[in-house]
Amino acid sequence: MNFELEHLRADLFGLNATARRALSERPSPRGFDGLRIPDTIEGWPRPEDRLEPDSRKELASVLTRALAAFEPHVAVLDAARSLAEPGTFVVIAGQQPGFLGGPLYNVHKALHAVRLARALGEAWGTSVVPIFWNHADDHDVAEVHHLWIQNPNLDLRKVGLAGLSSGRRPLSRIILDTETHQLEAVRALLVQDLALDEAGVRRLDTFLPRTGESMSNAFTRHLLEVFGRFGLVVVEPDWIREELSRALANLVTRDVRGALHAGEENLRANDLEPAIEGETAALCFHLEDGERRALRFAEDGYRLDGEPGSRTSAELAAEIVQAPADWSPGALLRPILQDRVLPTAAYIGGFGELAYHVQLPALRREAGGALPPFVPRLSMTWLDAPTRVALERLDWNVRDVLAGNPALAADPRGAESEPDVLTHLTTLASRTREDLFGLREDLAALDPGLASQLKRAANSVRDVIEKLATKARRVHDNQSGRGRRHERRIQNALLPRGQPQERVRGLIEFALRGELDWLEALLAELEPLPLEHVVLSLSEPESNSHPT
Repeated sequence: MNFELEHLRADLFGLNATARRALSERPSPRGFDGLRIPDTIEGWPRPEDRLEPDSRKELASVLTRALAAFEPHVAVLDAARSLAEPGTFVVIAGQQPGFLGGPLYNVHKALHAVRLARALGEAWGTSVVPIFWNHADDHDVAEVHHLWIQNPNLDLRKVGLAGLSSGRRPLSRIILDTETHQLEAVRALLVQDLALDEAGVRRLDTFLPRTGESMSNAFTRHLLEVFGRFGLVVVEPDWIREELSRALANLVTRDVRGALHAGEENLRANDLEPAIEGETAALCFHLEDGERRALRFAEDGYRLDGEPGSRTSAELAAEIVQAPADWSPGALLRPILQDRVLPTAAYIGGFGELAYHVQLPALRREAGGALPPFVPRLSMTWLDAPTRVALERLDWNVRDVLAGNPALAADPRGAESEPDVLTHLTTLASRTREDLFGLREDLAALDPGLASQLKRAANSVRDVIEKLATKARRVHDNQSGRGRRHERRIQNALLPRGQPQERVRGLIEFALRGELDWLEALLAELEPLPLEHVVLSLSEPESNSHPT
């Protein structure tokens, strides 16, 4: 696979105020209270090694043992073992577990962590380990139990796990099985909609969860299989729960409230608003009967949601120490605890994450920790050969599409009226439903139960006719010479559902149609501190790509 990289302005996607400040005032943005956002590797100071030798050895042992169960590439285990050596640091990126590997920004975070770790290791002459924090404590299953793919008709299709609904159960506690979650049905749908050959079907196992795996374990396995050869170490919080909880117990005895308030006041003094209000935020979570309950500030300490009383900071610390497996940090406290447990040299994240990291310097100082630099993550759009052909046919360019140029919405070939049959079908669908509804009273006189059956039947008939009309309209658009098929391919490839591609589409569509050996070459071309959005143009057609 050959590829080319094109660099675009970073402001294409309407950055928020914090992001604009970060990019315009590097390396030390006013108002960020000492949080650095570096723009060069040269001169980046090597951090102080804060981990005790025994803590390092224990960390390396725990991670190596947990990772070995996945039988990863030897580079993963070598990287985990290297954490036992004084002077070894880590670069952290992370995300909650994603079904089928999740959106492309997971790939970008993993690649960026590897690239930055290599660059810092070369600059410092020491080992720097890339870590992907698999945020398996998260419980928002509705956000991660699906992925969007493009089917042969160039429509986006939502592929998801059956039998899952929103709740308070951590993703690490959700165990998948073939029958309940219809894993074989997902496999069959992917094989059909992605038009996979035999090699693609074999590669599918890298992405599909397996019976008996938790959602978090399935994601860890996927990351290790794709990125393990680069030495990417995946960490699940449960593996180091005792260490995290010890750090949490220590943190809650300090003035967390005052430090968060100071951070927010600093932001407001510099015309920025806090992303998460500390006074109402879920500071940490307690696991009860398999579900998480949020803990927040109370008038005289801390209180779990739904409980009448509260506890002092000392009482909370004692509870955490007594049952460390039952506690996990919220978004504001998690970076602090990561840095207490891991030898962090830098954190890679999106601008949404930056928005709350800039609130934390005061809390980091209160906790006695360092202020590791924040690096805005790699942002990239993947451009395959069929989409590139569609752009050429319409004489469009990627830059204008991503920027939402309104001129591209105009039909370059002029309007053309639809055939009468399409209008008739649409009208017929509605009229047929209403005609059937008109029989309800007469039918109910025979049997009241038949009226409800009539309603379902009427809706079903309408849906069938509307589906036929939709297919007919698609055929007309593709045959009308207006380029609608090309437009749909471009829109669903580059701005699916009106969002950046990396938030909706996944690696699975690219990986199942070809090997990923070229990722090593891509790493060599990426900047360790990317300042611009990157377009990755794959120049060779995919063997099983849909026709243009």
